[in-house]
Amino acid sequence: MKKYFVIFLLGLMVFPACKSNLEAYNKAYQKLKEKEEAQVNTRAKTTMTVHLDSTSNDSSVVYRTENLTLMLGNEKQFQDYNVVAKTFINRTNARGFFEQMKEDKYPALLVQNQDQLYRIIVASFSTPEQAERRKVELKDKFPEISIVFRKN
Repeated sequence: MKKYFVIFLLGLMVFPACKSNLEAYNKAYQKLKEKEEAQVNTRAKTTMTVHLDSTSNDSSVVYRTENLTLMLGNEKQFQDYNVVAKTFINRTNARGFFEQMKEDKYPALLVQNQDQLYRIIVASFSTPEQAERRKVELKDKFPEISIVFRKN
């Protein structure tokens, strides 16, 4: 009888201890989740606060100026005025879209900017006029299309 009583007392001591560990785990998990969401929100805000420079004679045309690092693609095709089809936060998604553009016979480039965003470039030119013409041609196929000027 004493044996069962001792086991019962130990059980009463162990179960509340498990509960407090579970609560501590849940609190730690929530903190990490909030931190991750804050980082994602910061990145999302970054896409809206890219530095803009007017480099065209036409005052209605504005280009983003960014430091771009080539991740995938032919470096010889990478010039100053880049027509960006789509932007991604996730590298895996960006790579998938890059492969799709290569299959569709676009001279695609995968680049990363200073804000850790991945951009898929479907055309690259040395002059803004050429980039503007190509942007107009591709506007129907890529609604998010834009031109990014590569800062050296």
